Amino acid sequence: MITLLKPLSAVLCLTIAATALPVLAESPMIKTVNGIATYPEGYQGTPIRAADEDPFLSPTNSALILIDYQPPILAGVKNIDHEELINNTTGLIKTAVIYDIPIIFSHVAVGLNGYNPMIEDLRELAPNAVFVDRTNVNAWEEPEFVAAVEATGRTKLIMGGFWTDVCLAYPAIEAELAGYDVYVPEDAVGSITQLSHENGMRRMIEAGVEPITWNVVPAELQRDHARADKLQAGTRVFMEHLFKVDPNSTW
Repeated sequence: MITLLKPLSAVLCLTIAATALPVLAESPMIKTVNGIATYPEGYQGTPIRAADEDPFLSPTNSALILIDYQPPILAGVKNIDHEELINNTTGLIKTAVIYDIPIIFSHVAVGLNGYNPMIEDLRELAPNAVFVDRTNVNAWEEPEFVAAVEATGRTKLIMGGFWTDVCLAYPAIEAELAGYDVYVPEDAVGSITQLSHENGMRRMIEAGVEPITWNVVPAELQRDHARADKLQAGTRVFMEHLFKVDPNSTW
């Protein structure tokens, strides 16, 4: 029998603040006896917090935005192995699809001068994503892009892009200034040198952007092992793209 729960159990180690919100206090109580928990009949985990009250990423408050994942721009990325970068980005997109969060893809200058579009293997992972083709280096200066972000109704933006210090940093900083909470999965972005990448990350962090790694996203969106509807699919993403083992094997 295939067991898919152990890997996720090993990585879902988020610590929720001791001052729980009132909605959490209303959930059925778990009782631990001799180190083993017992659960109320039909227990399905703690309720998902209201979108505007949850300090963490959740399926109801988050959106994924990826900018300029295009072959010629990827070619300039030198600070991270390309295979690893695409693997991490793939895991990120698959996660967003599993947890039904809005997705925006944006590439640059495709309609303007025929520049190579977004990497097809990534684009195919989310066929329902909103697509914005820009001319601006700073996506936030493209009205269509800003309108797409606003249309998500989400306040927490998981944002990636090539290059870290240019086409990612500019809109990430702008979004923070506009009142959004921006999270950058640092192992799913890159730039022309390690120094360029680090400068871009530093600049964003100083503006309030929170650096994360891509595996934080599925862990934070799942949050509770007892929420079974997405658990198996989320575990498969961990196994395939984080642990890099066959998700169909016993682990």
